[in-house]
This record gives sequence, structure tokens and C-alpha cells, in this order.
Amino acid sequence: MTPEVTSLWSYETRSRGRDRRSIVRTPDGSHEYWLDRSDPLLNTILPGMGVSLIVNFGDLWTAGRSLVTSAFLPRVCVVGPVTESRILRVGRSVHAVGAAFPSTLASDVFGVPASELVDRIVSLQDLWTCDDVERLFASPSRIDLPSCLSALKDELASRTGRLSSGEKVGQTAPRFIKLHAGLVSINGMARSHGLSRREFSRRFRAAAGLPPKLFARITRFQALVHALLSTDVSRWASVSLDVGFYDHAHMINEFRAFAGSPPTVFFQPHGSDIDRTKIQLRGRPSEWLRRPEPLAADESLISSR
Repeated sequence: MTPEVTSLWSYETRSRGRDRRSIVRTPDGSHEYWLDRSDPLLNTILPGMGVSLIVNFGDLWTAGRSLVTSAFLPRVCVVGPVTESRILRVGRSVHAVGAAFPSTLASDVFGVPASELVDRIVSLQDLWTCDDVERLFASPSRIDLPSCLSALKDELASRTGRLSSGEKVGQTAPRFIKLHAGLVSINGMARSHGLSRREFSRRFRAAAGLPPKLFARITRFQALVHALLSTDVSRWASVSLDVGFYDHAHMINEFRAFAGSPPTVFFQPHGSDIDRTKIQLRGRPSEWLRRPEPLAADESLISSR
């Protein structure tokens, strides 16, 4: 993996055996994560600061603010920085690979500034030549996801190897914010760069696509999501302080602003076929739905590399 790429991933539908664990470390060092189709993380695009490239070989995906406004995603697309959550539907047969980048690399990799991609899903054909897109999508190894990832990695390495030096604020400030999980002082960062807050914010937005305050808020929100997923719901009040919120109410309001609902609602399993009486808010969110083994055979697996 090139150091500029945040992650490479593959994603496909599989049947789950009785002994299949939720997280598996594979022989090549990658990790495979299991998600039920009812998992809210499978059905939502949450706010994020990065830019993603998706190559979809399976059923078409749809995304939108609501089911009524959802639209099909291009087979090969770029998802820009996200400030508002969207409903995501990935279809019955999932077979896809992708990569995620810091938004500061949008100009180098895709030829447009990150500010032009905010809250947009764009066909890669609008950004790269048709030959480049066809070579990426029409690989003879498309059925073998590891080979697809290797081809994607090579393509990205050839592009990130030509990265420009960039502006200092764009190089250092986003990394600093992510390192501190959004718990930063914008005024303090401006002073450390020898700039006024206004000039610092202008340069930061030009590089990252988002104002620094919103970038920091989304960074903290992402840290909160990870913390809630790994914490018993009975201890969520303490999580709010650990992640940097004033109190539990502040945390709930911020989560609702970005995810569209409070965490005790958002993390409940999605789907019209879910028996709501089987949902119990006990333990971590992955434990809220009580169901007998073995699990259904049409669930989906995400393989994160």
C-alpha cells in the first residue's frame, strides 16, 4: 500500500458458516469484517473527510437523502468529503473494491480540488480518461478481488508517485486534526503556522475542501462512532467526555446532527424484515439484535485491507 492511501478494501456477499467469527485475520495480514445486512453501517454513508474511489462489479448501488431521492451510483465512482449522512443500498450481490484518500490528495489523484467533490458522487469518467477507467474496470482479474485490489493499487501508486509538494497548511494541519481526533484549537493551529485565523481557514479549505472547524467536528464524530461501537451502551455517558464533548446531551446533539438520529436509534438494526421485539439495548451495538444461530445465508462480508 502506498503511504498516501488511507485504506484499500474489498467487499462481497458471502454465506456465513456457524463458526465464522466477526473479525478474521487472513494469511496475507489483512482483516475481514463481517456485517449483517441489517447493520446500519452497511446502510448508511456517514460524514467523513476523505475521498473514496469505488469500483463495483456486482449489483448497482443507490444512495440519497431518502429512499425517494436515491439515485444509482456509477459503476466506477469517486465519493467526495461527506458532511451529511445518506441512505445506502448495495444490492443483493456485492462484489466491489475501493480505496480511500485524504481529501488533500484530490487535486493530485483526480485533477480537481476537494472543494468540488464535497457531498458529491462523481463518475470517474468525468475525472480520468476513458482508457484509464476502462483499464481499471475491465481487468480480466475482476472476479478475483485480491487481484482487483492489486491492479487498483498499481494504478494509484502510479498517480500518487507524482504528488506535488502541496501547501504547508494542507500538508500538516489535517494530519494534526486527525491525530488529535478533532480536539484542537483552530486559533492555536493558525498561530503555529504564522497566519491569521482567516488566512489559515482559507488555505485549509483550499487544500482539504472543508473549513477547519467542520473538518475537526467530523473527525471527532468519527472518533465517537468508533468509541460507541466498542462500548457497552450503559457506559456511553462516560464516552461523551472521553471523546471531548461537554456532556452527554452535547454528544447526542452532535451525533444527531451528523447521523440524522440519536445513537440509540441509529445503531439499531435496519430493515423492514427485522423483528423489533428482538432488539434489546444491552451491550455493544453489535449485540442488540438477539437471533438464533446459524445466521442467515444472505449476509454480507466486508474485507478491509
